[in-house]
Amino acid sequence: MPPVIRIRGAAFLFLCLCWIGLGAAAAGAGGISVTDSAGRRVEIPETIRRVMPAGPPAALLLYALAPDKLIGWPRALPAATAALLAPAYAKLPVVGRLTGGKPPSAEAIAKLHPDVIVDIGDVEPEYVALADKLQKETGIPYLLFDGRLATTPEVLRILGRLLGETDRGTKLADYAEAMLRQIGGALSPLPSEQRPGVYYARGPTGLQTGPSGSLLGELIDLAGARNLAPATGSSAPAKTSLSEIAGWNPQVIITQDAPLYHAMPDDPGWSRLPAVQAHRLYLAPDIPFGWIDEPPGINRLLGLRWLAQTLHPQLFTQDLRTAAREFCALFYQVKLSDAELDGILAGSQ
Repeated sequence: MPPVIRIRGAAFLFLCLCWIGLGAAAAGAGGISVTDSAGRRVEIPETIRRVMPAGPPAALLLYALAPDKLIGWPRALPAATAALLAPAYAKLPVVGRLTGGKPPSAEAIAKLHPDVIVDIGDVEPEYVALADKLQKETGIPYLLFDGRLATTPEVLRILGRLLGETDRGTKLADYAEAMLRQIGGALSPLPSEQRPGVYYARGPTGLQTGPSGSLLGELIDLAGARNLAPATGSSAPAKTSLSEIAGWNPQVIITQDAPLYHAMPDDPGWSRLPAVQAHRLYLAPDIPFGWIDEPPGINRLLGLRWLAQTLHPQLFTQDLRTAAREFCALFYQVKLSDAELDGILAGSQ
């Protein structure tokens, strides 16, 4: 089985429990009972019209799946993103992020009248505790789903059914599943010596990264490379230093920060790295949403295609412009012109 669609035992159990839960009606409540990926059994309304995302990954998946039920964005959209989306969705209000920073109060959440809150990402004790806390304080059902790419197709199917968007969920899930299978199948025979060591330079300084095994770092391994940042046991971005990166000696460096990318070749620290000197430095697109990160959501499906093709062009011959156009039309409801594609892909090929 290709690595990218191998589902861990716990994730498989969660998916099975979700389907079992979906078939069970809540006694006398006119709703249904769902078991999320944290093993929490949650009673939700049978008909859902308003959904609040807990954070950016959930917002993006909800926008792709059921945009008319998304009540708002966790944070303001970048101008370049808003310009591409239909005005009705680009102008949705900012409702705040529940999973980081200074979240809105329980009272503010309740005033938005969501039928359910959805979170997609890491399933760690702190997020489980947050889900339980907010559900208790607001009385609003809170569902927490695993955000790893391998589980994306099933999460789309499950949420599609819950939100009354079964056909849409199936269509998106089938696309994601086919992409994961195709990329995983092409990369699975690749020996370890042909999998380059990669460093992901995150943020304006590049001294933050997604550790191996984390949601932020999994894309590197799935794209047929080795994530050189060691596992930390945490979902949080890892801080590092130029001396540590030099010790890892990456064969390839990727970033999603354009100013950093353009500054690296002349920077006294970065320019000493063999990957930079050999022009093995690549800029990932970040429009309409980040292809590698920001958020670490379904947008990474397109980033996986880009990175796998960047690292192993001999294995992937599909025109990236065609892939980007198809993905954005299906997931983002955006029909990109040639000029818009040129702008999105500038510097990344």
